[in-house]
Formats: sequence, structure tokens, C-alpha cells
Amino acid sequence: MQIQSNLQPAEQLTLLSRLTQAAAQIETASKFALLCIFVGWFFVDTLVVTIGSLQHGVRFADMSAVIADPTRLFFGIQGSSHRIMFSLVCMLCLLLPLLPHLRRKRVNWLAYLAPLALMAVCGALLYSRTSGELFAAPSGAGTAGSSLIRFANDLVHQGSGLVARHVAVGFGGYLALVASLVLALRGARHFRNAPQT
Repeated sequence: MQIQSNLQPAEQLTLLSRLTQAAAQIETASKFALLCIFVGWFFVDTLVVTIGSLQHGVRFADMSAVIADPTRLFFGIQGSSHRIMFSLVCMLCLLLPLLPHLRRKRVNWLAYLAPLALMAVCGALLYSRTSGELFAAPSGAGTAGSSLIRFANDLVHQGSGLVARHVAVGFGGYLALVASLVLALRGARHFRNAPQT
């Protein structure tokens, strides 16, 4: 006579229960860092624009809309498909640290670097969008047209110093950056100490 066990094999566990077990294996410091990143990205302003007595904040979850059109820093972000898609990317980056607890491979510990990598890529893209040439000369533009476009770009770049004085990193940016660094360091430590697989 065979006695059936109430325990299910790992292959038969539902995805939700596997994710729950993986989340339980994450150490407390990493869980706290993930929570801080979540709060910093979705609930607290990453960038703060101050013009006179007016203040306007932009959350990290809205960063793709700002990268697509940097003027949204000043004029606000209405409902956009950028926000939804980028929020999904942010959530995926927050779930990636579960990977080494689901699949025991050494390289999976690098998933702890995902939030920091996303912030670095967004920062670089925003910098390149706001510091590059905003006006491109059409191919058929003569010397007068090219000079006018060069003048417009020079004018914008001179004004960019003024704009930079009105844009500052908010508490959410600092919170998420520090928590991402902590998470990345913990992942790098696990990667270094994990056995070769």
C-alpha cells in the first residue's frame, strides 16, 4: 500500500506559489531595497522642476514620456501609453531579482543589477535628449537655413544652463538610486560567492 504525500513536486507548483517561495528566500536587506525602489519609482518625485513659487514633480515611472518629449518636464504629463509600457518595464526590473531563487545558476545573480541598469539607461537617454541638437537642418537647407538652425540650437544650449538650474533630483531619485546600489552590491556579492554552474 502506497501513502500519497501532500507535498507537490516543484514542477507542479503554480507560478504564483513558486514566485512566493522565491520571494521568501530573498534576504531582508534586499527586500527592503526593492521596497524602497518601488516607492521611489512610483510614489515619490524623481525630478522636481521649480519655477518661481511653482513646483512640478516627475516620477520615475513617467520617465519614458519625458525622454520622448523633454518639454513634458515643464508642462506635465497627461495620460500616455509611455507611462503604461514603462511601468511594466519597471515592474519587470523589480521582479528580476527573483530569478536566482527560481533557477539556481550563478549568472542569474546579475539580475539584482536590473533596477540600477534601468536607472542608468534612463539617465543617459534623458541627458542625450536634452543636450543634443534639438533642431536638425533639412537636407536641402542652404547656408542661410543652416545658419538659422545653428543659431536656434546655440540659443537653446545657452538656455539649457538656465533650465538645469530649475530641475533638481527629487527624494524619489535619491531613494531609488541608493536602494538600487545596495541591491546591486548584494547581487554582486552573491555572484562572486556562488558556485560555478
